[in-house]
Amino acid sequence: MRKVLFAVPLLAAVTAGAADNPTIENLRGAAFAIPAAEAVVPAVPAPVAVGQPVQVPQDLLYRFQQFRNELSRIDNDTTWLRNDINRLESEARRIEQGSSAAFFSNDLRRMKYDMDRRRNDLQRLASDIRDLLNRAVKDDGLNRLARDIEWDARDLDNRFQFDVLNAAQSLESTVRRIDPKVIGYDAQWNASDLTRACRDIQWKTRDLRWDAQELVRKTQP
Repeated sequence: MRKVLFAVPLLAAVTAGAADNPTIENLRGAAFAIPAAEAVVPAVPAPVAVGQPVQVPQDLLYRFQQFRNELSRIDNDTTWLRNDINRLESEARRIEQGSSAAFFSNDLRRMKYDMDRRRNDLQRLASDIRDLLNRAVKDDGLNRLARDIEWDARDLDNRFQFDVLNAAQSLESTVRRIDPKVIGYDAQWNASDLTRACRDIQWKTRDLRWDAQELVRKTQP
């Protein structure tokens, strides 16, 4: 009984499929035809574009190298600067105690002129590093040079902030304590100018250090 009930709807479906052309071939085709399903093809992801390495202009690489060498020269040139200022202060104290130092005024004046020269050098470097910041690109080679620059800039800033400026201020204090008729009025003026120049340089080394840190970030690949 169950087999008969199942065959009735199947026969109805076959008959309906071949009703328009009730031949034996159509009846057989309709009985065994399987509805065609549309094949779904997964989408192929687009290839990821690989960025081409940035070609660093040779003149830019040369500017980085030149700046690093110049900053390193200035940094090495100031290694014994605090000792030179301390030596002048020792001479001033001997003058305060009654000793004579015939070349003290000349040495102090030369130190002041030398510090003015360093201040001009730092002013030039401040302009040069801003030019490098404007032209910087992300590159391993430039980043290595930038890290060398940041190292020397940090060393130079620490030296002026904690060594040179303190030594110049101590020298000025000692010179001002001595009677100007003994040590000379020009000595007091030069000592004051020396401290002012060291303070100006320290401000410039601080800005240079910040710019060097930014240069490292801008060249980091």
